[in-house]
Amino acid sequence: MDISLIILNKDRGKFLGKCLRSCLTQSLSKTKYEVIVVDDASVDESPVVISSFGDAIRPIYLKENVGISRASNIGIEKALGNLIIRVDADDYIAKDTLLFLSEIMHANKDIGFVYTDHFRVDENGKILKRVNLDSLEKILHHGAGVMFRKSNLEAIGLYDPNYEHAQDYDLILRYFKNFNGYHLPLPLYRYCRHSGNRTKRWKTERKLYVSKAKQKNNPNR
Repeated sequence: MDISLIILNKDRGKFLGKCLRSCLTQSLSKTKYEVIVVDDASVDESPVVISSFGDAIRPIYLKENVGISRASNIGIEKALGNLIIRVDADDYIAKDTLLFLSEIMHANKDIGFVYTDHFRVDENGKILKRVNLDSLEKILHHGAGVMFRKSNLEAIGLYDPNYEHAQDYDLILRYFKNFNGYHLPLPLYRYCRHSGNRTKRWKTERKLYVSKAKQKNNPNR
């Protein structure tokens, strides 16, 4: 198994089917990747959606809500692939995502991770904005859709369970200290904006965790 695509889900049954279909219809041969769904104790229709895909996916049902960081680590630990990419359950990806990203990783052993630009879309898939991740600060805020080497993630200790907000920010800061990243300027990731994914409280708490991550990873502090 070459690639493990990990979908994190918590009560996103409304969007999960579209996400899964985008992951299962990649242009890359299905023998080269697996799709893992980590369901973080959802109480909506998510289990029904997951079961409808049968053996095409590997479901992991958590009995208790553990949060994004711990759920991500569980998925990574169970992954069979050497390359890891995470997709949020309310987002989806273009059909050539795995092909393009994995080709870059295989052809360039010095690259530790690769990431692409995003299209911000609404619930109907209408494109609202292109998000160019052409700087470190931008990629730090968009951790989903990044392809990592599993061995490198293990080397830095995976996601810090103390970060339930800005967990990607902290992970990529630590990753950048040890491994090079490559920016592929193609909008392959679709980030879905809807009423349930951003709140004022969430943004406030995220700012606090970003500040915490910066202090933690500042070698001169």
